[in-house]
Amino acid sequence: MLILGGLLMVFAPRGASANHVVMQGGPFLGVVVAIVVDPVNPQNLFLASYGGGVFRSRDGGRSWKTASTGLPDRQVFTLAIDPSASHNIYAGTDRGVFRSTDNGASWSELTPALRERNIRALGFDPGMPNKIYVATDQGVFQGQQKKWTHLTAGLSNRDVRALAVAADGTLFAGTFGGIFRKLKDHTSWIAANDGLEDKKARSLALDPTKPQLLYAGTAVGGAFKSANSGRSWTSANKGLLNSTVLALAVTPDFHGTIYAATIDGVFKSTDGARSWRATDSSLAMTVPTITFSPRDPEVLYAGSGGHLFMSENGGNKWREISHHHVHYFGPTAPPRIGGAAEPNLAGKEVKR
Repeated sequence: MLILGGLLMVFAPRGASANHVVMQGGPFLGVVVAIVVDPVNPQNLFLASYGGGVFRSRDGGRSWKTASTGLPDRQVFTLAIDPSASHNIYAGTDRGVFRSTDNGASWSELTPALRERNIRALGFDPGMPNKIYVATDQGVFQGQQKKWTHLTAGLSNRDVRALAVAADGTLFAGTFGGIFRKLKDHTSWIAANDGLEDKKARSLALDPTKPQLLYAGTAVGGAFKSANSGRSWTSANKGLLNSTVLALAVTPDFHGTIYAATIDGVFKSTDGARSWRATDSSLAMTVPTITFSPRDPEVLYAGSGGHLFMSENGGNKWREISHHHVHYFGPTAPPRIGGAAEPNLAGKEVKR
């Protein structure tokens, strides 16, 4: 049950295929697959490592401590912060969804209904933040407290890799059989693939300033853009040098600034994906996750292998911020800290 939420990770020699890349071990013990920033206090960061668990920083990423107490194992796929109460953090794992109500100090199972599911992505209903959407290897679930609904009608492919929730409650699901749209309060999904040349969708992102703009990253077709809420798509690959887009981030400005994380580094567009350019070449490696600070969108965080990188100028310069600053406590601790051998990831396959 090795399915990586929201991202692609297969440890094998580069060049074997577009879905096989070399990843390096590092201080976070596994593969950094998610980073979230507290919107109330941007110095408060959380990181998910597939194979390493959850880590927390209270100083903007200068130092990190393990924060996995209560999780059944270290196979964490995704993280999300409750938009209405930032001390509540959700973790999607290979054994369901877990919630922390104390800023990551401890975790408990959210619901037994998802215990046997691999959780790939999480989303919140903007009009009802306690309603959660969960993307799994068996479709999408909608939940509120103890009541959960399996949203399957019209979803012809249940291999869901990404979610996006619009301000009006429209829900988008990216699957390995295309993109689907479900209107608020409707019970059925509608295929939204017109013009989508690659239906293996790995990532979705909505423009926060223009909710009708939706972007998709695919397995081998690069990036696509929809200007009409997914009703039709156009290719958006000019200058994008890699066709495997693992993650997308759209900043809340009116210039159309978008970041695409690929297996050959991070690319940036400042014109709504009409064109792309590579960011600092020091991060020209596989990047499965990227995010920005809600207080300053020029501050970026990107993960690669077991390492974390930061840019304070919109990707013009990246620097690693995980050197010798990770502290381990409890059962997730490696046998040694200083100079400890990093885990050998060669040959380990984690399918997204």
